[in-house]
Formats: sequence, C-alpha cells, structure tokens
Amino acid sequence: MDMDMNQYMAMFLEEAREHLQTLNSSLLDLENDPANLSVLDEIFRSAHTIKGMSATMGFTVMAELTHEMENVLDLLRKGVFPADHAILDVLFRCVDTLEQLVEHVSSGNAEAGDISELVKRLKAIAAGEKAPVASAAADEPPAAADAFVSGMALNDTDRAVVQAAQEQGMKGYDIRISLREGCVLKSARVYMIMTVLDDLGEVLKSVPPTEELEQEKFDLSFELLLVSDREQDEIRKRLADISEVEKVEISPCRVEEGEKPQPVFTEAAAPVQAVGSRVLAEKKPDQPAAAAAAEKKLRGGQSVRVDIEKLDALLNLVGELVINKTRLEQIGLTHRLTDLVETIEQMDRVTTDLQSVVMKVRMVPVGQVFNRFPRMVRDLARELNKEINLVIEGEETELDRTVIDEIGDPLVHLLRNSIDHGIESTEVRKARGKNPIGEVRLTAAHEGNNVVIEVTDDGKGIDPDVIRRKAVEKGLITAQEAEKMDANEAVRLVFLPGFSTAEVLTDISGRGVGMDVVKTKIESLGGMVDVETKLGFGSKFKIRLPLTLAIIQALLVKVMGETYAIPLGSIDSTISLQAGDIKTVQNKEVILLRGQIIPIVRLARELNVPQTTKEQPEELFVVIVHVGDQKAGVIVDTLIGQQEIVIKSLGKLLAGNKSIAGATILGNGQVALILDVGSLM
Repeated sequence: MDMDMNQYMAMFLEEAREHLQTLNSSLLDLENDPANLSVLDEIFRSAHTIKGMSATMGFTVMAELTHEMENVLDLLRKGVFPADHAILDVLFRCVDTLEQLVEHVSSGNAEAGDISELVKRLKAIAAGEKAPVASAAADEPPAAADAFVSGMALNDTDRAVVQAAQEQGMKGYDIRISLREGCVLKSARVYMIMTVLDDLGEVLKSVPPTEELEQEKFDLSFELLLVSDREQDEIRKRLADISEVEKVEISPCRVEEGEKPQPVFTEAAAPVQAVGSRVLAEKKPDQPAAAAAAEKKLRGGQSVRVDIEKLDALLNLVGELVINKTRLEQIGLTHRLTDLVETIEQMDRVTTDLQSVVMKVRMVPVGQVFNRFPRMVRDLARELNKEINLVIEGEETELDRTVIDEIGDPLVHLLRNSIDHGIESTEVRKARGKNPIGEVRLTAAHEGNNVVIEVTDDGKGIDPDVIRRKAVEKGLITAQEAEKMDANEAVRLVFLPGFSTAEVLTDISGRGVGMDVVKTKIESLGGMVDVETKLGFGSKFKIRLPLTLAIIQALLVKVMGETYAIPLGSIDSTISLQAGDIKTVQNKEVILLRGQIIPIVRLARELNVPQTTKEQPEELFVVIVHVGDQKAGVIVDTLIGQQEIVIKSLGKLLAGNKSIAGATILGNGQVALILDVGSLM
C-alpha cells in the first residue's frame, strides 16, 4: 500500500469496525424478524459501504467477500427466498471472517485469508441452492469461517531455521491458541503457554509479537510457529490442559526452499447445534433519551472524532490546573491577599466549568460495551441448545471512557455464568412450570454520582446451603462460621478467591467460577459488586461504579500528622463521640448509632501510622462510611474539610497495598493518600 492510502488507514479501521458492529446487531434483528425489510436495507448498506472502503484501500479479499454478500442480501430484499437460519449462519460467518481480516490488517500485516469456501456458499445460495445447516454430519469439512486464517509470514531466516529443523528430523508447527471468552488474565495464560512450548521445542515467531502478547494487546487468540520433535497430539494435549485454553489448532508447517508455509488446520470448532435455540435482543431506552438521540442523529455533521490520547492529555492538564488552583487559594488565605482571593474565585468558576466540559467529553454510553453482547448470547444459546431472551435497558447511560474500557470482561463473565449455569435447560424449565425461554436482563442506570449495572436472570438461583458446604470443604471458612451465616452472607462467599473449582460445576452450577476476579476488577475501578438470589427464581448481580476515576470530591482527614482523603461517595456522615462510647463485642470495637451497631476501624492502627503522642484524646472524630448496605466507623484525629482532588496512580512500588486507592497532591504541595473504603472494611 502506498503512503497516500496509509494516511487513511486509521479512519478505515474505525469505520470498518463500526459497520461490522452494525452488521452483527442487524443480523440478530433479522433473525428475530426475517420479514423486516428496513433491517435488510441497513445490512445491505453496511456491506456495501465496507465493500467500497475496502476496494478504495486496495483490500481485494474484503471487497470480494462483501460483494458476494451483497448479491445474497439483494435477493433477500426482493423476497426471492426467506432469511432462514442456514442463510443467516453463513452471513454471520462472513461477518466473523471480515472481523478477522480487519484485525489482521490492523496489526500491520498485509491482507491475507482464504475466503473461497465462503464465496462458494454465497454463490450457491444466490443460485437457489439450500445452505447446509449448522448441525451437518460430522465428516463434513469445517466451514471457512471456522478455519483459521493464517497470519504467519516468514522471512528468510525463519524459513532457514524450519528447513534446518526438518533436515534434523524435527517438525515445524503452525499453532493457533484460542482462550476462553471472559479470560481476564490473558498475559498469565500466555506465560503458561510459552513455558509449556519452551519445554516441547522452540518458538520461532508469534502473531501478534511477544511484546503485544505480554501487554494483552490481542483479542482471544494468537498464532505461534514452533519447531519440535514431538507429535501433534502430545503438543495439543499439553496446551489443552492449561486452564482457560478454549481451543488448540495445529498444522504441520513444511517449508521448501523459496516457499512460505501453507498450514491446513486439522482441528476446528465443533459445529454448533441450532435446534430449538434462539436469542432475542430487546433494547428499551428511555423515551426522552431515544428522542434526544434521534434529534442528535438528525442534526448530523455536528461532531468530530478526537483521538482518545488527546482527551487523556487534556484531562491531565485540567487536573494540574485544579491542583494549582488549590495551591493559589491557600497562598491567598495564608497571606491575606484580597485581590488574589477575588481573582481566584473567578478562576475557580472557570476551572469548574472547564472540568465539567472535559468530563462530559470523556463520557461515552455503556451501549458501546452492551452492543457486543447480543451476538455473544446468541452463539452461546445455540451452543447450549437453550432459548434465551436478552433484554438490554439503559444503554444510553454514560460512563467515563476509562471505566468503559475495563467493565467489558466482568460483564462477559457474569452473562456467561447466567446463561450457562443460571438458566435451566428448556426441558427442566417446562417441568418446573416456567417459561421455556429463559430471560437475562442487562440494565444500566444513574444513581447519584454512580452508575449501577445489573445482570439478572430468571434461572434456578444459588443455593446458600450448597455454598456453605463447599466453602467448608475448601477450608475457606470453618463449620462454626458457616452455621452463623445467614443466606445472604453465604451467597457472597462466591466472591472469595479459591472458592471456584471444577467440582462445583454440578452442585452449584459454577456460579462462583472466577467471581473473585470479577470482584477484584470492579473494586480496582472504585466500584463494588453484590449478589441477590432466590432459590428457584433466579439471581441478580449488581455492580456500582463511579462516573469518573479522574477528579472526585473527598473529605480530608488527619491521623498522627498525616493527611488522608476519603472519597465523598463512600461517606454517610461524620460524628464526634467520647472514648467511653466505644464498646467491645466479641473482641471487636463497635459503637451504637441510631439503634444500629457499627464496627469501628482505627485508621492509625490499620495503616501502621507511627504514634506521635501517647495521650488518648477524650473526643474522637468518626467518619461513618459504607460499602453497599454495610457500614463502619473510621476513627481519625482531625476533620480538615471537603476538597476536590485529582487521583494519581501509586505506581508499582505501592500497588500491593489494598487499603490505598491512589494519591493526590494538595494545595500546599504535599501528597495525601486516598483510602480504599472497601478494603478497610
């Protein structure tokens, strides 16, 4: 590609991904309403646009595939034949292949991929031949979209090494490894895979490169070139035994002089059973929000694309401005400079407005994350032979971009658990008098300065007795502790690290699998996750997230001369009490506040702050904080006051301290640590 085309690459990739998302969602709508001509028109327009862009950029493979898709879509629009499941399966595979091709180009490689089988199927459909159904005979060759499009281009050195290995009786293998959807520690899995392969032979190359694999800059699959004296079956078995490896595809890579490897994969995903399964995606935005979105769409041409790195830089500059504004305020008050104080008051208003505008620019609708789930739910429902009705609400709810980037994996995990383990099979639901179509709801809504996201299912729920028993068996709690727990406390045990194992898949439906990872991720975003369940009626996982992670309101407090910040969103109230008001119950300090027993946390002791005085003050200041419905009182020496603070990361040195969420720079230039209320409690 020449330089003239390279300057448009970023725009091409961004728009191609948008149109592919439209194709995915529109095909789902068409599957639910095959006679909807407006949806067909939308699908046709997106395919046509991708064809035009691809041809302009010189990507002939994409252009050819979308051209054949257009032919089939045009016949569907004319009513020549209906959009049945078999045809839609082929179209979905086309979209998957286009996504692979786009990501292949995005990684800096030349366009590569074999679409001949897909093109053959599309031409057969256009000619009136019936498309083969997904549950075809086992001996049928795998569909082209299920086969891997090799991205391994070898240079002369790579080919020489493979040839030398062949001469010594060794073999070259092109290996594609796919991780399970929802895997949140991809870099750890890559390390384990590389360790196994180093034991089996030598890894010559990877796509994407090793640095990107370590930084998790890949989706769920990657490709490796291995030289080894072991057989395919042994390599496949060793890799498949690694946790969270979904699929391993291996092909012999024979390189003759002057040739590139031509891998032909012998193992593909098993065909998905489509009988009696469907997924319905309902989107129910609020009417005012929908009207506003429609009005915005009609205006058109009123927006501009801005690189996210520029927005990050802008937010950092605003943060520095807030810090310096606070510093100037303190100088003005200390030196009693009236003119400076008046100027700063005006600057304060401007800074606040500027901060508000920047925050709004960074806010994006959660629909950007939610939109990828209907397709995932459809595929999972077909694989499990279940009927699932996915209801999406509140997709217009906005969150900071940094939060949006991080919530995808936890939501994928919760949805998969609800569908795979929460919703019963169609036969079981009928036997229990339930609607045979299971319902999973994904909703988002604003609550004050937070956004609440809920994943609800009407499945079998979680049995607290089973969870207690399993937790005791695992040694996570004692039998005495289990007896004292009520049902809600027992269910929350699913969030304990180490609770989830393969054995619980049958007894408690695997609802705890990886939930500790979900909890850790949400808490790292300053949020919290909780679960409610009713046996036989379903479960609800509730995630509460802050609107932004950059600039927050906080209460500054002092402990032994050190200043700390407590996020205002976690504070209920502040009180003062006498030392004699603190009682001891079961070796724990508590206070009685408005008829409620609240545990006490002595911050100086919790953070190991050196004691500067031996005298115990008679009057104590207590900050009442909450996490969900749970409350605690944090004892501090002095309450300084409320202040707007800019959150700074601690870096690797202090990253392991769970009681500290970050740091901020105060007006006097000193650093104050921001407390993580959830970890303290």
